[in-house]
Amino acid sequence: MARMVRKQIVIDPDQERALEAHAKALGISQSALIRQAIDSLLKDAEEQVRRREAWEFLKSEFERADREGWGSGGRRWTREELHERGGSARY
Repeated sequence: MARMVRKQIVIDPDQERALEAHAKALGISQSALIRQAIDSLLKDAEEQVRRREAWEFLKSEFERADREGWGSGGRRWTREELHERGGSARY
């Protein structure tokens, strides 16, 4: 095991009771359970960053597609506009 660093934390009584019960149920120390919780929290935070970055990339691509008219063949008219003009207008 890597060198450990001692930290002192303050938790409320309900958290202390839950921590003690959960650690006992798992058969591990409260410190081990806290370390597992920290690892899980950090892993989740990294995943959230990756998801946020992926969403921002997709959002920028959607905005670029809209600006450049992707998927419409460059058309800027709607089906409704085409029907209003009798269907024969070329845009």
